[in-house]
Amino acid sequence: MPLNASTIFPGIPLGRGVTILDTHPEGLVALYKPCRILSHPNSETDRKLCLIQASWSKDRERYLWKNGKDTHRFYLLHRLDSLTSGVILGCVNPNLARELKQQFSKQKVAKTYYALVSGFVQDSKSEWQDVLRKRRFGSGLLVTTDRRRGKTAKTHVEVVETKRNHPKLSLLRLNPMTGRTHQLRFQCAKRKFPIIGDTTYGNFSLNRDIQKATRYQRLFLHAYSIRIEWHWKQRQHYFRAKSEIPEEFNKLMDFKMA
Repeated sequence: MPLNASTIFPGIPLGRGVTILDTHPEGLVALYKPCRILSHPNSETDRKLCLIQASWSKDRERYLWKNGKDTHRFYLLHRLDSLTSGVILGCVNPNLARELKQQFSKQKVAKTYYALVSGFVQDSKSEWQDVLRKRRFGSGLLVTTDRRRGKTAKTHVEVVETKRNHPKLSLLRLNPMTGRTHQLRFQCAKRKFPIIGDTTYGNFSLNRDIQKATRYQRLFLHAYSIRIEWHWKQRQHYFRAKSEIPEEFNKLMDFKMA
């Protein structure tokens, strides 16, 4: 059950639909981020669409707000694409935040995603490896393969369920070993299994048909769980948080289009 925010931060200005999933006594916080909510603002006009309704420091990668005479800070440890829902971690202790960010940079954080993709994925288990490079494309980002100047992206893939009637769909469990921009979205699309609702790398015609038939307007990619370990104050700590798969995933797997 989501925790009551007032027991941790009196007056925390959570964004629309954002809830606290779990906390650690040292100040680590797991939040649920809905689809179309930004991890952080890219401009002042983005503030109403953000994880926390507070001022953002790009240099310090943290939110700041006041409650009476008290000043509160929330350090973002990683990011989710705006269209991706699920669990995201932050921290209120600046020293611990630095330590935990090291775990992310060393790729020592275990993350699990679920994706609903177009097509029938035959291999029940596999490992995808690509060399990716992100490029500016208009006001956004686009990822391509670039063996000369790109960075390695590696993901463990497991097929959870398949649906053979129209539209053919597969539910995948994805465990990224690296954290590249648009990694999961690009890797699925490259193998001709685009994630449903992806407006950058997806099957645009199928997306339109599904949206028209179901009224679902989302990317079907969900950050299900995250696990992190760290050594702090002469003790080994462990934290795991999860966010259940949205009901739209199961409903779409059961849906039959004419």
